[in-house]
Amino acid sequence: MSPRYGLATVGYMAAVFLLSSQDVVAPRSIIALKLLHPPLFAGLAACLLLTLTQGQWWRPGSWQLYGLIGLIAGGYAASDEWHQSFVPGRSASVGDFLLDGAGIALVLIVHWALTRPGAGHEAR
Repeated sequence: MSPRYGLATVGYMAAVFLLSSQDVVAPRSIIALKLLHPPLFAGLAACLLLTLTQGQWWRPGSWQLYGLIGLIAGGYAASDEWHQSFVPGRSASVGDFLLDGAGIALVLIVHWALTRPGAGHEAR
């Protein structure tokens, strides 16, 4: 098993931590920050999917796999919001957590839809 996907996922998580450690610089950037939540955590879910499937993203996932990714990514989203409560100029937000969850769910739903049996794609 190659550790590259796991290392990429850890690097991605570190980047999210560093981004959430930044003070908000201008009020107009708050909207941009809100819009970044879904794709940022969709990326984390995709990284976790690649890590846990050892890069075989085209294979159908089990509900256990999707649940595990949801727990890990959702737990990280919750810890990220908690972390932001300690950053000057930032605050924890249930709305942001829900946006994170939407991004995570989107990746899992799209993966399921593209790889489920009968979706027109055969496993390689």
